Amino acid sequence: MAQSPFTMLSLRFSLTEDEYFLYNYHTTWASPARKGYRRRHYMRIFALYSAVAGLYIIANYSHRFWFDLFVFAVIAVVYFSLIPYFVRLSVRKRVREILRQPGNHHILEPAEVIIMETGIIDKDDLSETRYDWEAIVKKEETAHAFYLYTNSYHAIVIPQRILKDPDKKELESLLNRHLPLSSEFSG
Repeated sequence: MAQSPFTMLSLRFSLTEDEYFLYNYHTTWASPARKGYRRRHYMRIFALYSAVAGLYIIANYSHRFWFDLFVFAVIAVVYFSLIPYFVRLSVRKRVREILRQPGNHHILEPAEVIIMETGIIDKDDLSETRYDWEAIVKKEETAHAFYLYTNSYHAIVIPQRILKDPDKKELESLLNRHLPLSSEFSG
């Protein structure tokens, strides 16, 4: 069955501060595309921590070598398990700073995303941007939102909470029709 060239989905919503945080957290840390970055981050911290622990143990060499090694190992496990928490705190702080800036007040104001066979329009009270489908370089779906990236950091954010079943099916149909499979896997 042929699709009508006039298929259009209009989504009106306001992002919440938490949705904006989740977008930033996903883009800077949690995205599958950031796996290499996360690995390097952990390895840098591990190397620095190992150097400090090693120097301390060597400088204070005593009969307590195994005890010191055990203490540093326990501290390392606790610290490494807290890294995602610290990253979330850092991203949340940065998001709050962004939202406090007067030029960014529109981020959480009402917006509309119109998805059509010919492309996507993203608009709010201050601006309107039209994207051809080729402008979407990557798409990702999380439990909270669809992210349609126009570059490595900027994305059109479509919260899952606004998508009722028919709208979600239409959105997925349009995305599947116009975005190549490679847009799901590009880094």
